[in-house]
Amino acid sequence: MARRQRSVVVVDAVSCPKIVTVDNESVCIWYCYKGIPYAEPPVGSLRFKPPVPLENFRGQLLDCSSERNVSLSNSYIPPDSVGSEDCLFLNVYTPVGSGKGSITAKLPVMVWIHGGAFCSGSGDSSIYNPEYLVQEGVVVVTINYRLGPLGFLYLPAVDIYGNMGLKDQRLALKWVRDNITSFGGDRDNVTLFGESAGGVSVHLHCLSDDPVKHFHKAICQSGVATSSLVFQKDPEVKARRLAQFIGCRGNTDQEILDFLHYISAEDIALKQKGALTEYEQTLDSLYPFKPVIEPANSEDPFITEQILNRLKTPGSLSIPMIIGVNSEEAGYKASSLLNNLERYKKEPGRFMPESLDVPEDFVASTAGKILKFYCAASEPSEEKTHQLTRIFSDNFYVMPALVALDSHKQYHPDLPLFFYQFAVEAELNKFRQLWKVPDDFRGACHADDICYLFSSSYFFTKAIKKGCVAERMRTVMCRMWTNFAKCGHPTPEGCGLGFTWEQYESKQGGCLQISHEDVKMVENPFKERLEFWKNLYGRYNESFLKPKLV
Repeated sequence: MARRQRSVVVVDAVSCPKIVTVDNESVCIWYCYKGIPYAEPPVGSLRFKPPVPLENFRGQLLDCSSERNVSLSNSYIPPDSVGSEDCLFLNVYTPVGSGKGSITAKLPVMVWIHGGAFCSGSGDSSIYNPEYLVQEGVVVVTINYRLGPLGFLYLPAVDIYGNMGLKDQRLALKWVRDNITSFGGDRDNVTLFGESAGGVSVHLHCLSDDPVKHFHKAICQSGVATSSLVFQKDPEVKARRLAQFIGCRGNTDQEILDFLHYISAEDIALKQKGALTEYEQTLDSLYPFKPVIEPANSEDPFITEQILNRLKTPGSLSIPMIIGVNSEEAGYKASSLLNNLERYKKEPGRFMPESLDVPEDFVASTAGKILKFYCAASEPSEEKTHQLTRIFSDNFYVMPALVALDSHKQYHPDLPLFFYQFAVEAELNKFRQLWKVPDDFRGACHADDICYLFSSSYFFTKAIKKGCVAERMRTVMCRMWTNFAKCGHPTPEGCGLGFTWEQYESKQGGCLQISHEDVKMVENPFKERLEFWKNLYGRYNESFLKPKLV
C-alpha cells in the first residue's frame, strides 16, 4: 500500500519523478513503503543470534503506510519512538509508482545506515526523510538494525559472536538485492551511505569477510573503521559485567546467557551502561557494546581480521568511496568539558588518543605537548574550550579518516576516492541544538550535515526560506551524493554545480571544502595538525598508519 506525499494525485509515475505544480510550487511526486520486515523477529531463541531471512509476511497484504518499531535503545529521538526487540524493518522511498513502470525502471539505489554510537537511533523519517534525494531520481532505503547489547553482545564460549547489528544490515542489503527492482531500483547500482556509527558500518561492510558485496559504491560520513572508538575492548568482560549489574548470580558464561535470555529485552537495553567501568563512565562513554573482531569459526562471521591487516588485503576494496568529516566534529563535548574541567586538569592523559601507544611514564609529558600544540597552554581552561574540543575532533574523526584515506591509496591505488570537509554554518545545522553547543562555537558539529541530505519533522527543517544559504547548500549536497550514486563521481562533466571534485591523492591531500561561502578544492586542510600527529605516531607507533586498534 503506497503512501502518497503532499496529497498530490499521482498519474502513472515511471522511470523518473514527475514534477507538478501545487499552489505555485514545484513538487516531486514520490512513494513511501514503510515498515517492511526483512528478517524474522530476533526474539526468543534468536536473541543474540544472526538474523534469519523472512520467508513471507504471513498475510496476503502488507500495510506499508506507517513505520514500525525501532530497536530498543539507550535513548530515543524522537522521545516518543516505540522500541522493541522486534525491530528489523526497512523503508523504501521511490519516485516510481506501482505497476508497469516500476518493473521497467532502473534507478540508482541509496541505502542509508543511521548513526547513534551503535546504541541509539533509527532509520525513521522523523529524522531521515529522503525527499530531497528522491527528487534527484534515486530510490532510497533506510533501515533499522539491532543496537546495544541486543546487537553487539559477545560471549563466544556459548556461541554468541557479536556483530548481530552489522549482520542485520547485511541481510537488509540482501533484501535490497532481491527485491528493489519491484520499486524501480537497479540492484546492480547500489550505494551504501551512513553517518557516524553508520559511516563506520559502511566502512566495515567494505572490509567485511562476505565474499559477495551487495553494493557498488560507499559514502562514509564522520565515521570510519580506523577510529579507536569503533571496537569493543574486553567484550566478554562487558557481557559478564552487564549480567551482574542487572542481577545475575551465575558465574559461568552459560549461566550468564541463560539469565540474559530470561530477563526482558527492555532491561538489557536500558541498563547497558552498567557494563562500563567506573573510569569509562567518566569519559562520556555511552556505548559499551560495539563491533568486535570475530573468531574465524564464528557463526555467519562478519569480520574476522584486524582492520589494519584487512586494509592491506589485495582485493578487499574495489569500489568508489567518499570519506568525509565535519569541520568541528567534537563540538558536542563542549558542555562536558566545561562541567568536568577540574577532572581534565588532574588527568591530562584524557586528551590522548587510545590509538597512540605511549608508555605510562610518558603519558603526562605527551599530553602536555598536545595541550601546548592545540591551546598554547600547559593545562585546559574554560577560555580554551573550543581548542580542546578540536583535540577530540582530530582523535575521533579527522585523523582516523586520514589514516583510512592514505591506507586505501597505499594498498589500493586505483580505487576512486573522494575526500571532503563539511563546514557549512546555516539554519539546517540542527544537531548542534541536541549537543547544546555554545552559540559562539563556529563550524559544523558532528551530524550537522544530516539535515542537508534529509528533511526532518523532528527538527522542522522545511521551515526555511526559498533561496537562502541553507536551501542552496542542501541542493548542492543532495546533487553531489546522488551524482555519485548514479555514476561514481559526485561532479561529473555537465552537472552544472560550478566546481569539480577531484579525487584524493595522498601527497596533495586534495579535499573538497564545503562551506556556506564557497565550495572548492583545497590542499592539505589539516596540514599542521596532521604533521603534529604523524610525528607522535612515528615516535610511539612506528607510523601514522599504524594506530593501536583492537
